[in-house]
Amino acid sequence: MRVECLSPAKINLFLRIVGKRENGYHELVSLICPIDLYDRMSFTFHTSSMMVTCSDPNIPDGHENLAFQAAEKFFQAIGSDDSVSIEIEKKIPAGAGLGGGSSNAAVVLSTLNQQYQHPLSKEKLHQLALSLGTDIPFFLSPQTTLVSGIGECLHPLCLEILKPMCILYPGFPVSTSWVYKNYNFSLTRKNLADIKTDLISRYKKSQEKMDWLSDVANDLEEITFKRYPELLEIKKELTAQGAIRTLMSGSGSSLVGVFNHTADCQKACENLNQHPSWRVFACHVNK
Repeated sequence: MRVECLSPAKINLFLRIVGKRENGYHELVSLICPIDLYDRMSFTFHTSSMMVTCSDPNIPDGHENLAFQAAEKFFQAIGSDDSVSIEIEKKIPAGAGLGGGSSNAAVVLSTLNQQYQHPLSKEKLHQLALSLGTDIPFFLSPQTTLVSGIGECLHPLCLEILKPMCILYPGFPVSTSWVYKNYNFSLTRKNLADIKTDLISRYKKSQEKMDWLSDVANDLEEITFKRYPELLEIKKELTAQGAIRTLMSGSGSSLVGVFNHTADCQKACENLNQHPSWRVFACHVNK
């Protein structure tokens, strides 16, 4: 039996670092949205051995792949020695801050749980996802969501994000672990607590009435742009092409330009796609 699924990318429309736990994990508040950029995943069940293959040769097969780890954890959790073969047709760039690997892992957990008649509760599936990576719980039910904590606290929102967006991948990845390891807090603890309280309370109360454009920001840009100054130049170029807001998604390396009109966004994407190293996508947030 073979099943095909779409695995969506995400963008962070804001990402604020609001604390650091004793275990080294950074606490954040972020508005995360799934977008209409997808990997395609194909599942063949009841195979003789576990296998993951990917169309991108730079992404590892086998146990180093998050999708492989997700399948292993699922079968361990249900006490089964069964296996699955997974093929990933990669469209989402790796190391781009678009959550491609996390999305793939979440699709594995959701698809296997459905195929095996839902042996795991939503809570258990969430726990498995979080044990694999802090972005993965979001992708179990991808919708516009306010995320807090280290990624485990999810607050789905009735917030329509209708602006067209240009997503630009500069042709190289950025290490998430390096960015967080080198991030330094520049605000007082009191200010960080105030930011967290303000964002969570405003978005949970207002939701569809929120002026999300005024909150567009990413606290990780400063450290990432210092190491990769070309990303700052790309951000400026997106503005020059007509974007009304620009920011880095996640820990990079992708930049997001928000536009008022679809035609303007498409024109900007056409212009920016002339660069030999860049990959540019015209996207919308999934409803």
